Amino acid sequence: MCSLRVALVLFALFVLAPCISLGCRSETPHTNSCPAPFRADAARAEAILAKLGEAPAGARARDHALAKGGVSFCFGRIGVSSVTTSGAVLIDEALGTEEAAARVGHLLTHVAEGLRVEPSSDEDDCEVITARALAKEASALSLELGLRRAFGVGASARIRYEFEENFWAAPEEAREGLVLDYLRAHPDGAPGIDALASGYARRCREARDAASTR
Repeated sequence: MCSLRVALVLFALFVLAPCISLGCRSETPHTNSCPAPFRADAARAEAILAKLGEAPAGARARDHALAKGGVSFCFGRIGVSSVTTSGAVLIDEALGTEEAAARVGHLLTHVAEGLRVEPSSDEDDCEVITARALAKEASALSLELGLRRAFGVGASARIRYEFEENFWAAPEEAREGLVLDYLRAHPDGAPGIDALASGYARRCREARDAASTR
């Protein structure tokens, strides 16, 4: 009985205590789920995750996404870093750690919160679904811009958003709306921005049409 008490005390001291004080999160993410031609790079992934931990908003995005499990970090050449529906975060290998971390923070919010654009029933309206998806993108981009500033991403950034200067010039409460207006005005993409509005609308229509033929 005495030895059992000792074991429990040691467990509390050396296992539970670090979780309480530091916040337990997933260990090194999966490194074997990268689509070709992307590749895993554990050292770079850990550096990006560590950088995210330097900003409270980045740490929250990181920890919420990794808690879901199944996230992999993949490096290669890509115009706009993105995340797949299977949880593979595709990162442009040309980005520096700070800029990559800001972008990954954005992408991990989609992993944590989900970004559904496929209708779940015949009653789902693709315009409504696309509008919701764009609102989530505006929120994630606002987070990314905040992380870029927190991490000191400046004039040497590989990606420069056309709305970035106006974003910081606007009152804080108007910033996310400014990004959303920009996304609506550029449905087929812009510098650093994929064709989000048109792409989400197309995916929704295709999924709805496919479901109607079953």
